[in-house]
Amino acid sequence: MVWLIVDFVMRVTELSFKFSVYLSAAIVVYIIGAVLAHRFFKQNNNGFMTYKQGLVIVLILSLISGLLSGLFNYIYVNFIDPDYIGRMRTDMEAWLSSLPNVTEAQIDKSLEDLSEEKLTSPLQIGKGLMSSAITGFIIGLIVTAFTKHNRPEFE
Repeated sequence: MVWLIVDFVMRVTELSFKFSVYLSAAIVVYIIGAVLAHRFFKQNNNGFMTYKQGLVIVLILSLISGLLSGLFNYIYVNFIDPDYIGRMRTDMEAWLSSLPNVTEAQIDKSLEDLSEEKLTSPLQIGKGLMSSAITGFIIGLIVTAFTKHNRPEFE
C-alpha cells in the first residue's frame, strides 16, 4: 500500500520519468517492507524464522504488491491521467536525443515499447505481477540472509 502512495506521488511530480529515482524508491520500499514483514513474523514466532519462511514471506508480499501496483498502473494510465504515456514518451525522446551517438533509428526503436496500445493494455497487470515477483525474489534472497534466525537444533 505504501508503494502505491509513493508511486502516485512520483507520477504526479513526474519523478517517475527519472528511471534511477523511480527504481531506487521501489527498491527502498521493497527492502523496508521485507524487513518489517520479517520482523512481524519473528515477533509472532518466538523470534525465529528460517530462510525458506523469509523468502516465502517476501514472495507473497511481492505478488500482492505487484497485483495492486499493476491494477493501479492500469487505472492510472487509462482513467486518471490518459496523457501520462504521451508525456513519458516526450521525456524519453528528449533524453535519448541528448545522448551522444544515438541515431534516430535507435530512438524510434526504443520508443516502440512506449506505445499507447502496449501500456494501456490489461496485459500490463500480468507483466507487473511477473516483474514484481522477480524483483521480490531477488530482494528476498538478500534481505532474508540478514533477517533469518533459525531455531537452535538442540533446544
